[in-house]
Amino acid sequence: VRRTNFVQPHSALGGPSVCGTEHPFEMSAALGGRVSMRPAALLRCPMVPTVDRWVAEVVEPAARFHFGSSIQELKVAASYACRPMNHRSGARLSEHGYANALDESAFTFTNGQSVSVKRGWYGSARERAFLRAVHAGTCQHFTTVLGPNFDANHHDHFHMDLARHGRDGLMRICK
Repeated sequence: VRRTNFVQPHSALGGPSVCGTEHPFEMSAALGGRVSMRPAALLRCPMVPTVDRWVAEVVEPAARFHFGSSIQELKVAASYACRPMNHRSGARLSEHGYANALDESAFTFTNGQSVSVKRGWYGSARERAFLRAVHAGTCQHFTTVLGPNFDANHHDHFHMDLARHGRDGLMRICK
């Protein structure tokens, strides 16, 4: 990962157990600073270029197609957090605990419009089409993608991570 004004090295992350990563980055924007991420996300190195490609190849084209506008801001619902999956005591450590996950809850366009996953998933036809296009495209870039159709824990955001699944680590989960 190349250090820029929008992608900065961060001190090692650690928690009370096996959480963390040694060389995380704080990502405050994608596409060379053109698309802000609020708040900035704390992510492992492999997540940074994947998020950048996702914005360039999925979010931006969907924004232009469905809203006739470029993407301006991503609302980050969560990135690094030392916690179990779905905040359930006794569950496996979430990929958020390794800074290997990003939760995205809303998209703002340069024309001033915005779409939240919570309201837009069942919102206007244009909002639904945009969010479903983003969800489907996200599955091409991340190994795990969970959205509102998965469960009640994901009713208001898209979860995306780079976890390894299956015996060979190449299986993808897209729900």
